Amino acid sequence: MCSGGVLRPLLHLILEQGQADIPFARIRHAFLDFMCDRAASMQSNRAKTMPTAKARASSILAEFDHAQTELVGKAVILTDGIAGTVDQIWLDELHGLRISVRGHEGRWPVSTIKLAQTD
Repeated sequence: MCSGGVLRPLLHLILEQGQADIPFARIRHAFLDFMCDRAASMQSNRAKTMPTAKARASSILAEFDHAQTELVGKAVILTDGIAGTVDQIWLDELHGLRISVRGHEGRWPVSTIKLAQTD
């Protein structure tokens, strides 16, 4: 009852009778019931979304590890003519997967790889 179901009758009593007529213990009890209901609801929502988030994060990390294994140490030619060995890869939140080529300054999107060494 996170929508105030427990507190709503109390609020009506407060408005109708005046705040001094309602014992503090009754208000406190209703508030604690409301907070317990709210905490249980939030926890069940968190339990539902966390496995999904963990699964997505795990798949992203698995794909990143796969890309790292596949590209680091391999010879590549980029679309702008830069050639060399992939030194490192990064996951950039703005640009996606990026690589650095040994001997050249900068990072390039993985999509600029024109040709890559195969085993």
